[in-house]
Amino acid sequence: MTDSRTEPAPGEGTQPGDATAGGVSGHAGAGRADALVTVVIPTYNRAALLPKAIASVLRQTHARFEIVVVDDGSTDATATVVSSLQDPRIRYVRHERNRGLPAARNTGIRAARGEYVAFIDDDDEWREDKLERQLQVIGRYDAVLATGVADGYPLRIHRRPEISLDDLRKGSFNPSSLLAKTSVLRDVMFDESLRQGEDWDAFIRIGKRYSIGWLPEPLLIYNEGSHVRMTNEAKTTSVTELERRMAVLRKHREFFGERWYEYHVADNLLSYIATRADRLSCVRYAIRRCGVLPVATVLADKTRRFVVRRFWKYLVWRGRVPGPVNADKA
Repeated sequence: MTDSRTEPAPGEGTQPGDATAGGVSGHAGAGRADALVTVVIPTYNRAALLPKAIASVLRQTHARFEIVVVDDGSTDATATVVSSLQDPRIRYVRHERNRGLPAARNTGIRAARGEYVAFIDDDDEWREDKLERQLQVIGRYDAVLATGVADGYPLRIHRRPEISLDDLRKGSFNPSSLLAKTSVLRDVMFDESLRQGEDWDAFIRIGKRYSIGWLPEPLLIYNEGSHVRMTNEAKTTSVTELERRMAVLRKHREFFGERWYEYHVADNLLSYIATRADRLSCVRYAIRRCGVLPVATVLADKTRRFVVRRFWKYLVWRGRVPGPVNADKA
């Protein structure tokens, strides 16, 4: 039977930088095969997608885990779907109203009983050995990220065993690939004032104070479907609204430096530029906002990524490289 409770919102919860009291089960030391991992799954009105994410966690080869499903005020059948699973490792926590993804993740961190916390979005899946592989290396770090793939193609290529601050200036990583010490996340927490990029913000603040390792293995399967999500909404969102969503860039402008700050602003303004009906006005706005060089660099990078990805799909079709990774098969 799943454990269920409602999360109150006194003062809207813990904010970044506030360490939260509370015990974490397990003995001192990292990377043990018997470590308890809390898997936090924030969800909002995705009752149809959530079971696949949960199933990919239940298939993990690392047996000691608990799942905390944080329902961020859903109005669909999410509660019924979770309760029907009848698994004692699953706890269900509900917000009385929708408070946003950062708040849902913070609720999961506060509820964690494990020595480590991992996140998976409700529309993603894990390879079955995801936790096992990350636990084998986290003893040298405070957090570990891994490669995510979409249709077999890596979302970000990184070749060094650590994530540096320079790496974080260049871009973020997928939060569904994160495994971190619970104490680290309770020290940092997610910034609930951010509408977008709260994961990038958290990674930057973790990177400034702790070590982040990297596993170049496709342990995360990213769902690129057409369901409602922030990346899909960007295809039709106005450039002025996209600008308002860049609070994470403004927050860390000094950290990024002007070169990377202007690049990321241009990159956000040109989100899904190839599929937008107003692409020319978007480009003109981005040039006025950031200048010609950042816009030209972003457009060149987008073109390069498009060509490389199409070539990758061609090689998969010809059988020259492996096809998409299955969540239940290494």
